[in-house]
Amino acid sequence: MEWYESLEKQADTLLNILKQKDVFENEVEIIINLVRNIEGIVYFTGIGKSGFVAEKASSTYNSLGIRCFYIDAIDTLHGDMGIFNKNDLVVFISKSGETKELFHLFDELKTRGIRTVAITSNKYSYLAKNSDFKLVLPIKSEGDFLNNLVPLASTITYEVVLQSIAVEIASKKGFSLKDFIYRHPGGKIGQTEVK
Repeated sequence: MEWYESLEKQADTLLNILKQKDVFENEVEIIINLVRNIEGIVYFTGIGKSGFVAEKASSTYNSLGIRCFYIDAIDTLHGDMGIFNKNDLVVFISKSGETKELFHLFDELKTRGIRTVAITSNKYSYLAKNSDFKLVLPIKSEGDFLNNLVPLASTITYEVVLQSIAVEIASKKGFSLKDFIYRHPGGKIGQTEVK
């Protein structure tokens, strides 16, 4: 497989999500309203490449004024469960929805009454069936040569959709350029002048 073939397949997968937006628009609206009106904190988690997506999503949400943290699904079980309260929301990212390393944390949160969201591509998975809310995003092709096993298009898709949700929430909350710059005192963004 040539690099541009992989790129084309990944781009086509993302475009396929946009073409099917009506299919899961209600799920997206539910998540937007949950996050926008939350009284607690939004947490993102995942394992492996999905963990990187969770970290990036958390960073983007924070930069847009949405209080949010990334949590390590395994380390949290070893002494950090006290951070949660019943006003919080934990978003689990897992393409298969069957990532067993997530199950222990997921089950603990459910017994404590913490609301959960599953971002997955498998509507029949454990996480999708047992979460309070879910967003199922179909992955047409990962864009790899190993039977759609390499997490390429899926990670891009989850990241882009979650970031797009953050943009809508921040814009509806009246988040301004001044607010954005305030959160970025370093780098080129921090030097931007608000007129």
